[in-house]
Amino acid sequence: MNLKLLLCIGMGVFVAHLAVFMIIARVRLDRLPPPPPPVQNFSSAEALVVDPQTGEKSVIREFRVSTKLVEPDTARNRSTP
Repeated sequence: MNLKLLLCIGMGVFVAHLAVFMIIARVRLDRLPPPPPPVQNFSSAEALVVDPQTGEKSVIREFRVSTKLVEPDTARNRSTP
């Protein structure tokens, strides 16, 4: 047999197996529960304040970002040398 024909058959078998494995992996992924939604760590608030004497309007904006770098008990559980 021709070497090119053998390579074509081998590549076809390889691609067919790869496609089957990808389908199986996708079916298994569909069965897993969806990941939990990420915790929102950003919030904003806005207030409109009117000065009664001058009638000037001011917008007060507040942004809050909360970060959690480590668990709260981690620092207490570490032993100091």
